[in-house]
Amino acid sequence: LNREWSSQPLAPDQNGWDWFSLRFASGDKLMGFVLRGDREDYTSGTWITAAGESQPLAPGDFHATPLDWSQVAGRDVPTRWQVSLSARNLSVEVTALNPGAWMGTSFAYWEGPVSVSGSHQGSGYLEMTGYGSSASSTP
Repeated sequence: LNREWSSQPLAPDQNGWDWFSLRFASGDKLMGFVLRGDREDYTSGTWITAAGESQPLAPGDFHATPLDWSQVAGRDVPTRWQVSLSARNLSVEVTALNPGAWMGTSFAYWEGPVSVSGSHQGSGYLEMTGYGSSASSTP
């Protein structure tokens, strides 16, 4: 489920990313991400049918909103999300299986498996970067 989509550094006005790779019981898949910016966020993604056909999402179609935060390694990190894609009648909750899955490497980030429930059932993987100290990361 984890495929690197970029090795490029963030632009100076970008704070981090939230990257979702979701696999549904139907066999369909969704890869979507949010690049969090100072002024606005950038979203993109791909819907992959059970037959393996890739369909790029239109700009702004992918929505991911934090619902719950966990204290991890001195940071507030979103570990439960609402993900929606209206073009596919998709509205799901994405929940971290291990909220404490912080990777304290030289470029620290959170990554781990997630469960998916709601309009579609499934599982997936989530990677998040750019969450600083707890005082600066909660909206």
